Amino acid sequence: MFETQCVEREQTIEKTESCFVFRPITLDAKSTIERYTKPWALECSDLSFANLFIWGADGKMEYAEKNHSLYIKMDFEGVPVYFWAPIPEYGKAVDYRKAVYDGFAYMKQIGVEPTYRSVWTPFRDKMLEACPELFCVPTDISWDYVYSRESLATLKGKKLHGKRNHINKFLSQNPDYEYRKLEPSMVPDCIALYEHWSEEKDELSVQLEDEKRSVFLALNNMDVLGLTGGAIYLNEKLCAFTVGERLLPQMQLIHIEKANTDIDGLYPMINQQYILHECEGVEWVNREEDMGLEGMRKAKRSYNPARMVEKYMLSLRDLTDEKGIWGKEND
Repeated sequence: MFETQCVEREQTIEKTESCFVFRPITLDAKSTIERYTKPWALECSDLSFANLFIWGADGKMEYAEKNHSLYIKMDFEGVPVYFWAPIPEYGKAVDYRKAVYDGFAYMKQIGVEPTYRSVWTPFRDKMLEACPELFCVPTDISWDYVYSRESLATLKGKKLHGKRNHINKFLSQNPDYEYRKLEPSMVPDCIALYEHWSEEKDELSVQLEDEKRSVFLALNNMDVLGLTGGAIYLNEKLCAFTVGERLLPQMQLIHIEKANTDIDGLYPMINQQYILHECEGVEWVNREEDMGLEGMRKAKRSYNPARMVEKYMLSLRDLTDEKGIWGKEND
């Protein structure tokens, strides 16, 4: 039975047209991409155009349109090329099984294991309904952390007692702090803070270079990307900043948060102040994924998330025990 299914999958790929024209994710692509993503109104941080733009520089992400479906291709160092789930144009009649196998055919043609990663739950269900033969496994390193706005604003409860203590210590030592809404004139100060923060790292990694580029792109394109920001000043010096956006009417998405690590309580302080000033009227706050980094995972869990935006990997065969296919996290 299993061998028959494998043969059928291979035959489906062989019959599939794999022609795609991929394009870079530039600011000019915003209206095209959002024509596909926005109507689905998903809580996933991946579907933010700002995320695509700031992380997709230098060809790391590209997009293509085919048969009323949008494809996003990922090409990050240390990870084989992969796709997100095809995103059908909302309201159009789309043969979703064909859309899925078009992507598989392309990936096989370029010589990589055909996989769709970071597949959001509604699209996981859609893919499995159209292609029940696929293998599906959760990829929790890419799950988004979602918090209630009220919990981040008030920090009430025993689980957030430590955060309140950090903020109280900050306030006792810095009673004259000032919160300011982020304006274009403040961008050079934000960049200077980021460079100081990155210089404190032990080594300059590829991941750090990618983040640096993303921070610069976000700060220098805030208006066109629909981003808002906030900063904390001490003695007229910018010491922390945050950048986010209204992903959905009921949800804020946090993209960037940096602070001077020498100042006790500054991280929880900028977190809370941004929520209080820039997130009025929202119910949920999405603080994105932890990328499997232990320090980031510990920090995000310490804020007691209300729930997670789950994501999955779907493939033509079971890859759970294979080294290399997952990228660096298997090293």
